[in-house]
Amino acid sequence: MTRRRLLGPIAALVTLAVLGGSGAAVAGWSADAALTATAASAAPATTIAQTGSLATSYQYSGSSSGAVSGQLTIANTGGTPLSYTLASDVTGSSALAQKTALNLWTGTCSTTVPVSAIKTTLADPAPALPATARTLAPGAQVVVCVATRIDGSTNAALQGQSITAAFRVIGAVGTSWTATATTTAVTQSVYQLAAAGAVTCTNVKVVFDFVRLSWAAPANRPARADVTYEVVDTASGTTVATVKSSAGTASVLVEGKDLDANGVYSFAIRAKEAAYGTTAPLTAAVSVTRTSGPLGIISATECS
Repeated sequence: MTRRRLLGPIAALVTLAVLGGSGAAVAGWSADAALTATAASAAPATTIAQTGSLATSYQYSGSSSGAVSGQLTIANTGGTPLSYTLASDVTGSSALAQKTALNLWTGTCSTTVPVSAIKTTLADPAPALPATARTLAPGAQVVVCVATRIDGSTNAALQGQSITAAFRVIGAVGTSWTATATTTAVTQSVYQLAAAGAVTCTNVKVVFDFVRLSWAAPANRPARADVTYEVVDTASGTTVATVKSSAGTASVLVEGKDLDANGVYSFAIRAKEAAYGTTAPLTAAVSVTRTSGPLGIISATECS
């Protein structure tokens, strides 16, 4: 009985809501549907593309390099205005990142940096965008000019170091909705003379027995510049012979008198260039044996 008495009034209320209040109910449903459609069509979306010559190997004299330039094209591809921030994702040498100046601006893109440019370094994880690139309407895009250079350190001090960097934009609607896009990564490095070619050892006999060590010049040596080659005893680190050459190959004779005692020696070649002050890694080593003749007066060397 109690149940039947309750169902009657409830049914009446439902009927009243559907018939007498149908306009308000439909309006509420229409508003919900409109909000859903608006949210879908206004979803934030963005892209970023990096072009230009930012991928480079710095090769320079003095304490600053020349600049390289590129562009970041940022586009709002969604249906709502976006406020933009920029991030720099860098891996590799922190010393190089700190010494690499980063300049950002809008206008004419080149290696000539305007006074008004945003100035920071590649070590900055959140470089500021130029004012005209901080907000974009739906469908709009902006080109941000980028220039980098090493500033305040010599080539020799940073030789062989490298970094890989990618730029990331975050487009936001308030604090709730965001869209993110990232450029392809570029690598920047600092020139270092490469190691000389593999060393060969040849026995030579004229009056005394000695050896000739020969090798090819580093492939990336400065054009027409002399390269200084040191024959290094890998056990002691001492230099037993030196030769300078600008040719594609080089060689040096190692005689018994060049060595202090009998035994087997391990020799590698260290190349150096003066144009940028860099030193190559040691080559793989070859073995040479020194022996003495009767009474220890005459010593000889031969390839081991």
